[in-house]
Amino acid sequence: MDITVIGLGYVGLSNAVVAASYLYNVIAYDVDKEKVALLKQGVATIEEPNIQELLTESRSRIRFLSNPKDAIRPSRIIVIAVDTPENKDGSPNLKHVYEVLDNIARFAIQDTYIVMIYTVQFGTCRLVKAYLEERNEHHFDVISMPEFLRQGSAIHDIISPSRLIFGADSDAARMLIKSFAAPFAQRKIPVMITSLENAEMIKYASNNFLAMKISYINNIARLCDVVGADVEKVALGISLDPRIGSSCLKPGIGYGGSCLPKDTQGLYWLSGNTSEPLELVKATIKVNETQADYFLNKIFSRVKSVNNMNIAVLGVGFKGGTEDVRNSPATPIIKALLEKNANIKIYDPLAMDNYQKAMSRHTHITYYLYAHEALKGASMCLILNDSEEFKKLTSDDFIKNMKRPLVFDGRNIFKLDALPGVEYHSVGRKTVGKLEK
Repeated sequence: MDITVIGLGYVGLSNAVVAASYLYNVIAYDVDKEKVALLKQGVATIEEPNIQELLTESRSRIRFLSNPKDAIRPSRIIVIAVDTPENKDGSPNLKHVYEVLDNIARFAIQDTYIVMIYTVQFGTCRLVKAYLEERNEHHFDVISMPEFLRQGSAIHDIISPSRLIFGADSDAARMLIKSFAAPFAQRKIPVMITSLENAEMIKYASNNFLAMKISYINNIARLCDVVGADVEKVALGISLDPRIGSSCLKPGIGYGGSCLPKDTQGLYWLSGNTSEPLELVKATIKVNETQADYFLNKIFSRVKSVNNMNIAVLGVGFKGGTEDVRNSPATPIIKALLEKNANIKIYDPLAMDNYQKAMSRHTHITYYLYAHEALKGASMCLILNDSEEFKKLTSDDFIKNMKRPLVFDGRNIFKLDALPGVEYHSVGRKTVGKLEK
């Protein structure tokens, strides 16, 4: 049986390649003809560990198309994995979803299962079914299958998920889910089949809970600065409680990317239209939005002016291990420094090309191929994501290359005693190695 995956971003392409590696015949469709052309040549269009190898191994079982008719007609299972960005009011924008639905309504020639794996507005799955059946004579079963992928480990998270959540409202859809999920259940991976609405809410609630943990520890970090505690030790102590755990208790400059900012805004928008607005989610968003100001205040408490200062910035992807710069916490920090006439010297092992496109109008940014080149002659260094490469830097890298070794670490990637001879500022911890002003 053919499976069609529509939308070849992180979620769609990763799922398409893994499905093909499991010996399914996969049709992978995207409106971006340049992307499809590269994939036809066997070139992965996203940076993910193992995706290039899997793409090469499974090329005989996956076809990449940019013609919607050819992608939709053969398949009884269509996976929708297009982006759902937020509107200005925080509500999910379903423009791309409806573009897909119009193509399905136009070209589907048989009863079809529609699998929604990207985050959609609560209630969307039922709307999808009604929308299609009003416009096409065939029967459509809609399945909600929320994804819980982490960029930088998407392939691993698909092959070895922590859990699988499905929503369905028909016996046929539940039977299909059980068939698909059986190998995972045999591996003792939890599988939950529930209603469409429950599955949609589980996705929103999960991501918002993770975002709350991040904002909570960042709020604690700010308090640690005031009272003289060490947030890393506090986070460790908290994590030893098995009811809490260590996940997402890493202080920093805030969360970003395509999921958490959108999903927190989306859930708060949804709750705002009810009698139960989620004030915890509102606070989560506020802390995250002000975390950049907290970090900038650290900088300007140390230096009075950055006018014409050369500042090295290590990391512009929203986190290490990805080229994704959407909602990167680095951006408001960099923009604030540019407004004060700083010269920004950027290095990121994966995200520089995308960042250069996003920030093309800014003339005071220079991009470098190596970290030591960005550090050369800089009067300050900002570490803004947790790339593994940055963790390998030593005191000598900062001391020998920089005009003065002044480092602000927005991800706490170093221990406090790791950089002797460097003035080292971090999040929620004391400053060490102070230099003369």
